[in-house]
Amino acid sequence: MPARGHTGAGLQPEYSARTDVGRVREINEDRVFAGQLPLSSDQPGAAARHLLVVADGVGGFERGEWASEQAVTVVAAELPLQLAVHEPREALQRAFEAANQLIWQRQRSEAESRLGPAATTVVAVIIDGGHLWWANVGDSRAYVVGQDRMQRLTRDHSWVEEQVRNGSLTPDQARISERRNVITRGVGFQPAVDVDTGGPVELRPSDVVVLCSDGLHGLLADEDIASVVRKYPTAEATERLVGLSNERGGTDNISVIVCGFVDRPAVTAWADTIDDEVSRQGGNAP
Repeated sequence: MPARGHTGAGLQPEYSARTDVGRVREINEDRVFAGQLPLSSDQPGAAARHLLVVADGVGGFERGEWASEQAVTVVAAELPLQLAVHEPREALQRAFEAANQLIWQRQRSEAESRLGPAATTVVAVIIDGGHLWWANVGDSRAYVVGQDRMQRLTRDHSWVEEQVRNGSLTPDQARISERRNVITRGVGFQPAVDVDTGGPVELRPSDVVVLCSDGLHGLLADEDIASVVRKYPTAEATERLVGLSNERGGTDNISVIVCGFVDRPAVTAWADTIDDEVSRQGGNAP
């Protein structure tokens, strides 16, 4: 059953998150989070904000799964503090910078133990009433899918994306390129991180927000993703998207969050955050 949160009057989000190891990899280096952010004590009666995050530990680095877990944990913990003093775009940027700093410093302090480098992609969305804000580093993506639109919010920080933008590769060539998994920016790569942010994006009741790792969008075209989320409820949509990616080879870890909306007056919240087991192993929020 999908998680449902309280936003006050307006759009009420319903979301489902799933992560899967795929059919080739032995370890799942992806992490997901979908849940309601806590309100500070000086915000009584304020509308709830919701956070969606997908992180994909960088393949080829020995501790990608550690980096993705740290990034999700830090972003979720840091955002309520940042939102108390900053608007959502800056709050997201600062939360990403905190995650980057922790991962970078931890790996340097542990260098003598030869644990190896660690880095991850991160894409995150804050939903507040009828609007969203997003942030991205790497090649995990965020979309808004409507009845008449398929809007990709994020730009991949990857070698193949750069080649597509300069005309050296077509999108179809990029999808099968041997360098399709090479990213040019990540959380934990460097002591400082350049974070793309955007918003506010106005949401409609018929819209669906989708976050995913490249294990999904690398095997499914945007039109495939849009077709599934337009047709099925959130929980079934996540299951079908993961299943379809596995049917097409499951060549990487697969993570996806699907968030739909109900337009209604204020209601009482009955579910807050996705639990740790869902975040680590995949599945739907209870």
